[in-house]
Amino acid sequence: MPVDDPYSTLNTQWNGTSALAEKGFLAVSADLLETLSSTDGAGVLLIIGPSRQFTRVEANFLAGFVRKGGFLVIGDNFGSSNSLLDLLGLPVRFDGKLLVDPLFYRKQPSFPAISDFSPSEFSTGLNELVLDYATALNVGNASNVKVLARSSPFSFLDLNQDGKKGSEEPLGPFPILAELELGRGAVVLFTSPASFANELIHGANNIMLIENVMNTAIVRQASQSERGTVFLLDETHLESSPFTPTKLMAQRLVISILEGGMQLPEKLGLTSLAMILVAARYVYRKPSKVREKPERSRTVAPFDVESVLCLHPTWDRDKLEYVARELEASMKWRRLREKE
Repeated sequence: MPVDDPYSTLNTQWNGTSALAEKGFLAVSADLLETLSSTDGAGVLLIIGPSRQFTRVEANFLAGFVRKGGFLVIGDNFGSSNSLLDLLGLPVRFDGKLLVDPLFYRKQPSFPAISDFSPSEFSTGLNELVLDYATALNVGNASNVKVLARSSPFSFLDLNQDGKKGSEEPLGPFPILAELELGRGAVVLFTSPASFANELIHGANNIMLIENVMNTAIVRQASQSERGTVFLLDETHLESSPFTPTKLMAQRLVISILEGGMQLPEKLGLTSLAMILVAARYVYRKPSKVREKPERSRTVAPFDVESVLCLHPTWDRDKLEYVARELEASMKWRRLREKE
């Protein structure tokens, strides 16, 4: 099965960010701080929909990255970005309330269409952005925060999420895109992470916003590094499915088999995968009120190598015999577990 973690570059479905990977963004799934250190400020770090909290050490590294000339772009709505903004000491927050526009929208009011922009390198050429399940920015009277885009005057914050404007629900316009200068770099805040996902990134001018950030960074950082600007997508603050590592292992094994080579590491991986799948099925099976005693006489039909070769004469016998042995070993392990 494919990887379906939200905002993962490995996810090619509607809520993935494989389209950003195609634009040149490299996923950082480990050693974020070490990766940032190697850029020397000549880079763009994109954080989309984070769910894990940020630490003081991470905030200090990110602040240093931006002050050296790096661009930090945060797309969030109800995630953990406020913890980072607090640690950075920036005077702006993601509101955390649902932004709805009953007049200017795509599909439905929770997909507001934005057409009010202020001049900036990041907003050049933008005529419309389409949001999805977005929120607003709380800017207050901060003089160092430049608002680049606002929702329409008909928008409101749907506090009870019933889709109707209540008497106590704040009315727009609201800031949804802003930038802050920090040292030689910049922090860009956007309240609709889903606008950067596969389904909406090509909607309206959403992709142009990303391209503006990339182009501006390339121009400003031209003299900072010999290898040029590096585009990074943080995945260390995303919560992944517990089965994602197993899916990735299975994909690598299938590719290895199809390409005609199975070395010792792949064989060991296949054994581990079989054990993980059996264990997962055992652990996550639905509990019954009365656990029936397993039938000791129950048997499992063996993997018939000869029958498979008759159907697929070009397949490799050695590999099939190896799979048969591993399946038999896995079933023996399962029967032992059931006896316990």
